[in-house]
Amino acid sequence: MGIKILDEGTQIQAPKITPNEFREWVRDKKPRAMIDKTMDAKTAVKKFVKDGDIVAISGCSFVRIPVAILHEILRQGIKDLYIAGGTRSYDANLLMDNGRVSHYDAGYIIGLEVLGLPKMSRKIVEKAKAKGELTITEWDNATMAWRHKGAAMGIPFIPVRSMMGGDGFKYSGAIQVQCPFTHEKVVLVPSLFTDVALIHVHESDIYGNARISSGAVVEDWGKVRAAKRVILSTEKIIDTEELRKQPDRTFVPHFYIDAVIEAPYGSHPGNMPGMYYIDIEHLNEYMKVNQDTTGEALKQYYDKYVFSVNSFEEYLKKVGGKKKLKYLEDLEFLKVKPGGAP
Repeated sequence: MGIKILDEGTQIQAPKITPNEFREWVRDKKPRAMIDKTMDAKTAVKKFVKDGDIVAISGCSFVRIPVAILHEILRQGIKDLYIAGGTRSYDANLLMDNGRVSHYDAGYIIGLEVLGLPKMSRKIVEKAKAKGELTITEWDNATMAWRHKGAAMGIPFIPVRSMMGGDGFKYSGAIQVQCPFTHEKVVLVPSLFTDVALIHVHESDIYGNARISSGAVVEDWGKVRAAKRVILSTEKIIDTEELRKQPDRTFVPHFYIDAVIEAPYGSHPGNMPGMYYIDIEHLNEYMKVNQDTTGEALKQYYDKYVFSVNSFEEYLKKVGGKKKLKYLEDLEFLKVKPGGAP
């Protein structure tokens, strides 16, 4: 009994790593001991992120995105990255705006949801694609989540029922086959193993036992388990004994984690559910500079907020400091009206 191939996407790629190779790497190189993994973002990125890495990013759209880590990647000049994600917006734009991405497995990119389409960001991507400096393979959001899940399960591919009948399949790396058991059509998508996952959470201890206390986990469960290295940034570090009181709330155990970065407001200008709201004012500033398609205004934006500062703490001061951050906290809990002055 064989599997009959019915159709193929045009972006089929050879796997970067097989499940067995991934298992062997983790077995030989991943520490399992309860050791203190705290370090600053600069140290973590320098140690665990390299040019050419396949990178997964936590959260979805503006929610629970690891901006503090991404800023450090920009400052360290890391490039030629292979980014994999479903709904990605401002977070991935940080990398693409600065020419750091050579391949993208994309569900949704560039647009900032209801805020609109940043013109210069789109122009940068179109130009890079035309010059052959960037390739994009299309997927849908569900398929991207299942690809992470397949890797977390340790299997080379996973069957799904989505993507059939549209151009999304045509520009994907998927294969449509006849199921050998039912003879119905099904799509096979390759599992997605990554070099590093960048994950932002609400709480963690010094070892990397972490909680996502509010909001959707989205596909982050799979991303953590399918990555060779995991850099975890957390809003606050708590005592291990607090986690042990409610072990069922632990999103990820320590042995998956390689670095723990304490980064309060580390998702700004994104939203951290149950802690602070999206900074619409800052995102509108980003959208405004994006209307200048010479790229000069966008360059000045990055010079101001990323390259002229030495840390994420300095960035937070530039975007409004304690007063702005307190306003965003109050906005999350509807204590103030949207659009009011912080």
